[in-house]
Amino acid sequence: MKIDAILLYESPNVTSLYPFTIMHCGWEIRLGSFLYFEKIQKLFPDAKIIYNGREKHLESFLNRYSTHPQNLEKENILILNSTILPEKEFFDSLSELYDQHIKQDLISKSALFVHQGQPVAAFMTAEDIINPSDIDKHFLPKILTDFGRLVPNIEIPRPKLLNFLWDTFDNVGNEINESIAFYTCQPDVQKFLDSGVRLVNTDKIRICDTAHVSPGVVLDASGGCIIIDRNAYIMANAVIMGPCYIGENSTIKIGAKIYGNTAIGPHCKVGGEVENSIIQGYSNKQHEGFLGHSYISEWVNLGADTNTSDLKNTYSNISVNFYKQEIDTGRMFVGLLCGDHTKTAINTSFTTGTVAGICGIIVADGFLPNYIPSFAWRGVKSCSFYKPDRAIETVKIVMARRGKELTQIEETLIREEFENAKSLFYNLV
Repeated sequence: MKIDAILLYESPNVTSLYPFTIMHCGWEIRLGSFLYFEKIQKLFPDAKIIYNGREKHLESFLNRYSTHPQNLEKENILILNSTILPEKEFFDSLSELYDQHIKQDLISKSALFVHQGQPVAAFMTAEDIINPSDIDKHFLPKILTDFGRLVPNIEIPRPKLLNFLWDTFDNVGNEINESIAFYTCQPDVQKFLDSGVRLVNTDKIRICDTAHVSPGVVLDASGGCIIIDRNAYIMANAVIMGPCYIGENSTIKIGAKIYGNTAIGPHCKVGGEVENSIIQGYSNKQHEGFLGHSYISEWVNLGADTNTSDLKNTYSNISVNFYKQEIDTGRMFVGLLCGDHTKTAINTSFTTGTVAGICGIIVADGFLPNYIPSFAWRGVKSCSFYKPDRAIETVKIVMARRGKELTQIEETLIREEFENAKSLFYNLV
């Protein structure tokens, strides 16, 4: 199966990845060492990727990332829903089953991949692309939803899905282990031993040349791979257990305890205790406190001694709330799902399965409610709200400190979220 282009589109249910998708496209989600779309690029370096999603979110994404030209041509196109976990094993299975299929010498070389009758992905050959144009970006995904009967169907094994943010917790370790193939920076073992660094299972450790690892650090890859990316700084006496990824220009503070199945994106500062969590990037948790089974979006700051509960005392399933809708996660462990630009005060305590929107200033004595709307000022029930102009002013200050600038379309997304929240939660009209 020769793939020239990949049409990556957002699921109609993309908002189930709330609160991350308030500000981001679904394919920006961090899987481990890579964001979703970066993983696709790594697996298909010779294919261009064309994106189809919510108009304003797509514009924001294209502003922030360099991408291939977004024009469709007469070429072999794989159409993929961005809720499908992009594992190499999944794509290898598609290719193998497709090659078996076309040996039947069928008239149509295009195909729909299904699992138990449910569409998963589609492959359209160049000869079946009749009139390449921008409108086809919107039409081609309908092959999966409305017009699957027009092409042969190929049954495939069940793929892994990312329907909610907590689905990443199950897969982050495997993603880090799989991504080590893309890192060639083997550590100089003797150099690190001489400097007082302890390495366990060195074959599964990658430390980029420009990273700095201080004396007393323990990198234990006995449970999975550890990747320390460019310009990362691991301070003295930190302990990192694999599988774990530390992103570019991130700092792990003195004495930090980073357990396995954790991915920390670029430009983060992280201390204290972290377990089975994902920090998207440009977010800080510098001080003591526990972060477990949590997803932290961008530009978040967790104040000193902020703690998350990720297990009920009853050991029962954890439910979460989106826009006042309760969802049973079917899981025993879920901590905090936090949107962009939210900040917590010192000694903040989150109960199990807490969802916090964007641009919150969270301050409370004792545990907070398990749903905190965007722009909450304090976060407790019936709290006041952070005025959007003031929130945006703060956002611009924070981003400028990292050499970034809030784009006009990002500001629009922030203001639209305030409009969504004000009538639902703040009794404003």
